[in-house]
Amino acid sequence: MNTRPPTSVLSALTHAHHCTRPTHHWHLSRNVRAFTCTAPAAQLAGTVPHHSSYIVLHTHPPPASYPAKPRSPLLRALMLRARAWGGIANFAWAETQCVHPGYAGIGEGDAWEREAYCATAFAPDGRVLEVPEVTMENLEEVGERLREHTLGGNASEASSTNEHKIHLYVCTHGARDCRCGETGGEVEAALRQEVAKRGIKDKVMVGSVAHIGGHKYAGNLLVFPSGDWLGTIQAIDVPNVLNEILERHETNKLSQDYPAPLCGPFWRGRMGLDKDQQLSLYSSTDSTRFNTISCISLQPQGASGRAQSSDNNIAVR
Repeated sequence: MNTRPPTSVLSALTHAHHCTRPTHHWHLSRNVRAFTCTAPAAQLAGTVPHHSSYIVLHTHPPPASYPAKPRSPLLRALMLRARAWGGIANFAWAETQCVHPGYAGIGEGDAWEREAYCATAFAPDGRVLEVPEVTMENLEEVGERLREHTLGGNASEASSTNEHKIHLYVCTHGARDCRCGETGGEVEAALRQEVAKRGIKDKVMVGSVAHIGGHKYAGNLLVFPSGDWLGTIQAIDVPNVLNEILERHETNKLSQDYPAPLCGPFWRGRMGLDKDQQLSLYSSTDSTRFNTISCISLQPQGASGRAQSSDNNIAVR
């Protein structure tokens, strides 16, 4: 008799930490993520590079179609300039995100093509700056605006509307690493479905971003305006992750100087904090608790065919 668990169960076991695989019949009591008492966050916290700003250039095509290493002269020039004030620049896409009408590439075309993008910049204090056009010709001027935004100047230029909107970017850059393409793609699709189901598209924008670093932590999710980075998310985690993101945003916890890590077991770090600060924040709070996570109950069946009882709701500590 075949005692091999179903494919969906095997997938959950692959991502669960320190799980064993007994040779029993399997009973799947709930279609949700399996966790054990050893939370993955201990390996995740402190894996975000120190940065004081995150800038995304809006592209027409999504990251799933990008080449492994886009050769955009404009993105490269912006990255070098932003590095001086601790900024990170990247390509990103979202269905509702404005794109430049005069250019639809990502710097891979002929040298004579004029790259031009709309952009969004996020600062550690939650301010959001929308830039209608970034080109080689205005890069110096735009760069100065971005620098001032990062350092807290010209606060009046920040978009008050976007400050109250949640921006979620999933790394789906499959050509760079298949894990980001596969797991990231599933997470992005699940987020879109969940946001649509809840009718909160006006509050939450779901998009995708190019390589952010940390393929092994796929699915990777950037959360703005808080600047939190989450990793090892699977599609099955999305409802609970979205719950906590919404709760954090709506209760104005972002106004604290150092709010607790968002979604502790998945938390990689946060914009504005260096590695030591991320680790210190993680260790000084009950960061391994992720509310109460509904877990897959993989229960071996006895001879009667009935599943043995277990608690389906396990607080991850």
